[in-house]
Amino acid sequence: MNNMDNLGSYDHVEYIQGHHFSDKELRRYCDLRMSSAQENADFIEQQIYTGKTGLDICEIGGGNGKLLYCLEKRNLLKHGVNYEVSNSRCLLASRFADLLSCYRVENRNQNFLEDKTREDEFDCIIMVDIVLQIIAPLYDLAEEETFRWVAKALKKHGYLYLEIIDYSYLMKQIEKEGVLRIWEEFPQADPFEYCLQKMSLDQDHNLVNEKCFIQRDSNARDYFKNVIHSYTPEQLEHILDKNGFSVTVYPCCRTSGEQQDEYMSGHTYRILARKK
Repeated sequence: MNNMDNLGSYDHVEYIQGHHFSDKELRRYCDLRMSSAQENADFIEQQIYTGKTGLDICEIGGGNGKLLYCLEKRNLLKHGVNYEVSNSRCLLASRFADLLSCYRVENRNQNFLEDKTREDEFDCIIMVDIVLQIIAPLYDLAEEETFRWVAKALKKHGYLYLEIIDYSYLMKQIEKEGVLRIWEEFPQADPFEYCLQKMSLDQDHNLVNEKCFIQRDSNARDYFKNVIHSYTPEQLEHILDKNGFSVTVYPCCRTSGEQQDEYMSGHTYRILARKK
């Protein structure tokens, strides 16, 4: 298995927002992104935060930093580290930090697996928005090395918080039809108006998701590709148990305005794994 190009998929994501938005446009876009992170912030506050002191939290693939900034705004965060391989998203995270007056989050523009693991550093490690499912197909040992890194970096009884999508139904549809195509329309504050998704399967039975984005005020287009590994909650629970975690699975249905097409609805899960 070799899908290292996943690391470059987000190279230019949110480049327009970070470089060309006016202050007014940036504020509107920031509000939109912060709103989309509230449900995950609610979950962390309700299920992980003890109410005694701020948490040391690491987010892997945290993009523009919206979730960590939400946690800081709620005074749940003592110190945050955001690992993000996309330079454009890290630059936007810095603009968000200035806009929101957030100073407790350190944005690291690097692959977390290439950073030295600090033992017992974090109370919680976050991988939402199917980040684990993008890491796992990178190479044969990527999943194993990820959980080894996480287990070492977490404090005793620390939490790993994952958000996954079980694509089983979608993949069965692709097996029947060969390729699926789905249109998506974005909110007014987004610089892109539409996206056409083209979905297929590779030889390792991973989901290949290719997206063509159409800009709102021009005919300009951007291309994006991810190779995604699909887990069922039961499969992931078994893997985490072998790696020294106790696991609770929470079925999830988003209500924050993030559009989901018919194939994705009802297949999102939150996985809360506690280090034994």
